[in-house]
Amino acid sequence: MVKTSLVESDIAQGRQLIDALKKIRSHFRVQAAFWLNSPEVMEWRLFIATPLVDQRGPFSTYTDVQNVLRTNPKPWSISMQEISVVSPNDKLVKIVKNAAAIPPDAPGIRFGRTRIDDTYIEDAYVYRV
Repeated sequence: MVKTSLVESDIAQGRQLIDALKKIRSHFRVQAAFWLNSPEVMEWRLFIATPLVDQRGPFSTYTDVQNVLRTNPKPWSISMQEISVVSPNDKLVKIVKNAAAIPPDAPGIRFGRTRIDDTYIEDAYVYRV
């Protein structure tokens, strides 16, 4: 399903997934998490940066995410097709870290229409970096 806009329920579901990953999979350390809009394909993706991608590979990391999605008693509005697990060393993660300063008491921030280095960010919601 293509999401053309990011709504509050998407933001809440993303936060719940990140919290569930940390709770259910104690080894799952999230170093950065954010929604990013890709206007070329008209979709939003939830990026989750974890060292597990470097340590165990993306397949194993995706398996952890899928297992958490399956164990929730209520259905998720987020699908695996909307999630990207990446290394904390990923170029996009570093770009978002440079652009987003999240106050300690804020649940996240939204920003967009900005160019960082050679990357244009149309719209993003950042939970943590």
